[in-house]
Amino acid sequence: MSRPGFVLEVDEKTPHLMTMSGAQLRLERFGIGTQVVYTADAEESADPVGLIDAAVGAPTGVAPLSEQLRPDTRLTLVIVDADAPLPRPHFDPRRTLAERVLEIAARNGVDDVEIVVANGLKQRWNTQQVTRVLGDRVATSFLPDGLITSHDVTSPDLVSVGEVDGTTVRVNRRVAESDLVVVIGIRGDDSERCPLALGLTDLTTIDRIGGVEPDRDFERGVSDLIQAKVPGFALLAVLGQPLLAPGLRFLSSREWEWRLSDRLAFAASRQIIAALPRQGAQLVNGNPRADYAVIDVVGGDYSSALTDSRDVWQAANAVEVKGSADVLVTSVWGPSIDPVDSIGSPLSAAHHALVTRAGSHLEAPLARDGGVLIAFHPLRNRFSNRRQSSAADFFAKVLPVTTDPAEIAADFQPRSVDDEWYLDLYRKNFADHPLRVYQQWYELARASKRFSDVIWVGGDRRVAALLGHRAATTYADALEIASGTVGMHPSITMLRGPGLALGDVR
Repeated sequence: MSRPGFVLEVDEKTPHLMTMSGAQLRLERFGIGTQVVYTADAEESADPVGLIDAAVGAPTGVAPLSEQLRPDTRLTLVIVDADAPLPRPHFDPRRTLAERVLEIAARNGVDDVEIVVANGLKQRWNTQQVTRVLGDRVATSFLPDGLITSHDVTSPDLVSVGEVDGTTVRVNRRVAESDLVVVIGIRGDDSERCPLALGLTDLTTIDRIGGVEPDRDFERGVSDLIQAKVPGFALLAVLGQPLLAPGLRFLSSREWEWRLSDRLAFAASRQIIAALPRQGAQLVNGNPRADYAVIDVVGGDYSSALTDSRDVWQAANAVEVKGSADVLVTSVWGPSIDPVDSIGSPLSAAHHALVTRAGSHLEAPLARDGGVLIAFHPLRNRFSNRRQSSAADFFAKVLPVTTDPAEIAADFQPRSVDDEWYLDLYRKNFADHPLRVYQQWYELARASKRFSDVIWVGGDRRVAALLGHRAATTYADALEIASGTVGMHPSITMLRGPGLALGDVR
């Protein structure tokens, strides 16, 4: 069993601590009394087949999977894409989950089987993505016959399953017409969002769920409606922390436990990136993979599986933190926000810092209302040409005009959502749907309201200003800027490492 996460209180003997800024690595001196939150130790993965068999044989709230399958069953496997972890796993647990379900189906004589990827507004999967996640065995068996498809939120072939609060909810036709839907996913955070409501429905439904003022009651109603109309069985793997390759393992290790090899790897990484800023960053951090231990596999009816898997993840990753701080500090590591870019776009960096990292808490937030967030990232104005074309245009054409979510939703969103170029990129597997960047901004803007200041250490000043934030050259400069709001002696909490801990503030 891995060591749990803990909080280090900085004192005179504490060494310099590592921070990550895009692809750059640095050692920083933090003030005495700073609370540094370390995640639980990562573990090597083991064969999860035993956990899977227990989950399908003794599920919560429903009969065992084999008892629900007959030769005439129309079976659909739904692969949830919303919870895919970054860095990418060496071996995706969804492959083993899917293979075991298909083996059980074959033993029960089921031959009408299709696979649907619940990607929602995210990039639709191409052949390489299907093979990487589900493996050659599943890909070669299903892809040639067109039996693996990605959900298209714009498809005219979606079917209505009912209404929620006056809105017609339309879902993927294959899913709606199935006798049994097995939902396969992974739990790598404590999100309460419903992957089916966001991953298999139509654009109107998703727009209402994630708009300027998100309608959580509507989202729950959509989730309940889908579960009532579609017979489902959920199989969710709960993941541990990312175990990086030996050359990068120092990123998640505690600094005072670094061995000579860790110190040499850190020094070499810094020198390579400093000498070759762009090529070196890609060489050191480009598309890294991590090993994720499967803590548990939860099976049962969909609502129970979501709740149980969240409870398991919280139990494994919660770290008790003393009080909501005046200042919250976080690193933003490029490979944690972008699967192919070692630095990441400024919008992805801001969303990761404000929503993912600052929002990872149970009851009380990690920083008090009106506090300050300090984040490490260069905020370079860089986007992928095709994959992030709508995000690049949003950054270049929308934010210079206004950052107000209501104005953006009224004046810019409709044109982008109907833009044929963006939609063509989405349908051809190259890019996210254009609505995704708008919903990410609305979420980011809501998170920003909690802070009096958001300060980017090492960030481009023009880019930070465009986001409505500020930039500082050094961490000390950032604290000086923050002192105007939180005083000269603020309480500080720092989130350390590339993994995601859950702050249980007491």
